[in-house]
Amino acid sequence: MVALDAGVNRTLIEDRRWLLRLFGAATLTPVLVFAAALAGALIWAGVRAGGGTAAAVAWVAGGVVYWTFVEYALHRWLYHWTPRNRALRRVVESFHVYHHRTPDDRAVWNAGPALVVFLTTLLSLPPLALLGGVAPAAFVMLGAVAAYAIYEVVHHECHARVHTRGPLVYLQAFHLRHHQRNWRRNFGVTNPFWDWLFGTLAPIGDK
Repeated sequence: MVALDAGVNRTLIEDRRWLLRLFGAATLTPVLVFAAALAGALIWAGVRAGGGTAAAVAWVAGGVVYWTFVEYALHRWLYHWTPRNRALRRVVESFHVYHHRTPDDRAVWNAGPALVVFLTTLLSLPPLALLGGVAPAAFVMLGAVAAYAIYEVVHHECHARVHTRGPLVYLQAFHLRHHQRNWRRNFGVTNPFWDWLFGTLAPIGDK
């Protein structure tokens, strides 16, 4: 299990619950409402910019893949980052490391407004810069937003209840292994592909 830095202990974080409210959310509702509104805006922007149907489907699929990599990369290289700067470390530990120490605290089961707005802005920059048009960038981000919403639902469900059927049985075991047994493995939440590709996959049946 992840241990908090000695200088940024659990009591300190709990005394600053405003950080949890900025970076975390206790329910799925605000996240999904934001994702739905953003998806609508992206569809409007893509159609208005003249995106064709076949091309739009391809770009949306690319956006789904884009998000799954971002999901893995953020979890591996940001959420488990231990910066030397004390103030920055406090911010990082205020959501994900805190979540490891207190997985039953619903305040950090889902992303909060600060994190969602920041990530949306950041993730839109590469498609805009690389794809040479509003339409492809909008549809890539539409796929990313849809995949992100699924990610939030999956993560919430991994902690909310025990699942006995469907894909959530595997995904729950896969994610909880990351929490309970090896936090240097299984960084994906919605799928194990990038863990497999980068050699961080810990099969749930291993001891």
